[in-house]
Amino acid sequence: MEQITVAGHPHPIPASPVAAKLLRERLEETRQKRGAEAAEQFEKLVGERLGQLLESGKPSIDLGNMRAVVTYAEVPPEEEDSSALGRTLRGIKDKLAQRGGLQG
Repeated sequence: MEQITVAGHPHPIPASPVAAKLLRERLEETRQKRGAEAAEQFEKLVGERLGQLLESGKPSIDLGNMRAVVTYAEVPPEEEDSSALGRTLRGIKDKLAQRGGLQG
């Protein structure tokens, strides 16, 4: 088990070596593709989410948890589309989701 430090969480986080490696790789990839500021934001989001997992009772972060967190943190927010077509599509998506016809 490694102890990693991540922006967004004030204490070291126990993580498996492969989970720590995945985080380092994703941070470096983000830094190279989108710049230092984006990497810092990404690291803060990851740190906050890892902290939530620990607070909910997780003793440490394994590869599966890290993969889920870095994937979740990287999902860009959907752009708001206030046009009539955008509202219509959003309404259709909502109805499909309610009926179980729209999967993640």
